[in-house]
Amino acid sequence: MYIMCVSIVVLPLFIVPLTSQNSSIFVPSHDWQEVLPDHTIPPGLHVRQNIRTKYTEAKSIDKSSNVTDIISDGLENSLVNLSAYLRAGGAEKLNNDSATRFRPYEELMEDFQKINMNVKTDVEIMSELVMEIKQGNSTVERLLILLEDLSYYLHQIDNSKVFSESGFDLLTYHLRHPSYEVVKAALKAIGAATQGNSDVKVVALQGGVLDHLHSILKASINKQNSSKFSTLLLSGVSALSSLLRDFPSAQKQFFSASGLSPTGFELLAQLSHLNTLDANRDLRVRILTFLTDLYSERLGALSAFEKDPVDAKKYIWNLYASIPFEEKFLMHGFCETLRSSLLQDVQEGIEGNDLSIPTNHDIREKVITACLKFFNLCDWASLDYSNKQHIQSLLDSLIREYKLRSRSETNDIDSYFTDMLLKAQKLRSMVASNGFPKSDL
Repeated sequence: MYIMCVSIVVLPLFIVPLTSQNSSIFVPSHDWQEVLPDHTIPPGLHVRQNIRTKYTEAKSIDKSSNVTDIISDGLENSLVNLSAYLRAGGAEKLNNDSATRFRPYEELMEDFQKINMNVKTDVEIMSELVMEIKQGNSTVERLLILLEDLSYYLHQIDNSKVFSESGFDLLTYHLRHPSYEVVKAALKAIGAATQGNSDVKVVALQGGVLDHLHSILKASINKQNSSKFSTLLLSGVSALSSLLRDFPSAQKQFFSASGLSPTGFELLAQLSHLNTLDANRDLRVRILTFLTDLYSERLGALSAFEKDPVDAKKYIWNLYASIPFEEKFLMHGFCETLRSSLLQDVQEGIEGNDLSIPTNHDIREKVITACLKFFNLCDWASLDYSNKQHIQSLLDSLIREYKLRSRSETNDIDSYFTDMLLKAQKLRSMVASNGFPKSDL
């Protein structure tokens, strides 16, 4: 079936533009006449497009007829022209044009069905990944791909909830895999599933995931000279952090003397003292950042309870208060670890104005943030003069550098270096109040 659109146009008096001096005015009659290209059509005429000749035609409007008569008359003439056009071979031409411009309905429906067949939900995809992993016949390379894909989908909260119903056993099983790369991938998947998801954290704790993480970190300590196991430890601490943050019940089990052995603080202290060069720096900073986050939670829970001592906030604070966090932090030497990290892991500020020198701002930020958070808990005044001089020199150099870098920042959104400057200045001011030399900056 072919449909031809026919336009019937009636030009009212108010839409015709003024003619130019170089154009001729069309002289109408009561019969249809061809309008030449250089003719201007005066207002009040009946105008049509002749489909057969493709020329514009016009005639006078009979005052005795109404608009309906005009449209009917025009439509009748247009249909006559259309019939003549089709008899003259226009139908075949239209058919060929349509075939080249448009795809058949059946072909379109077939494509849509193929697309629909290939659309799968996240849950369906995860189920297929889990099934293939469970088969146990994948190569290490294929297993790594499967675990990586699984981690991607587990970052979404709803997906993690579905997976947690039976999936953690599969991941903890692969923590015993002979390939350390597979173990790392399994740790990453555990971290992805538990991060920011309280319901999944509960399932993981009940399923013994914390015990498995503790065991793998403990077992890896004796393999500290291997760079491979250094990166494995980083993945393990990251997974542990994802599980324990904002979960005081799990924190209590990890840090309690009646829970795991060694206790959480003792285990983290041993890890932070490993001698693995650059990997040790990254691991130590990650552990300090982890403890900083937990301490911030603890202080936040106390502040919320003091401002509004309702039962719910009291219950949460009591969970945090049952953990001797500050006592164990001091007992296992984390103040010394923190000061060592400041002196050894933080790169000194640049000399001169060369801002192109490679700089690890992330480690600077994390260590300085940890120093600020734990400052009142640690004894800075008892440091020997040499360490005080070193810390003063380090902070002064950072202040100079970030003053220089912050000049390029023009708004609050782009203010990273300004924030770093403020943190360095704040820490410099705090150490100065503890017997450090005064600064001119």
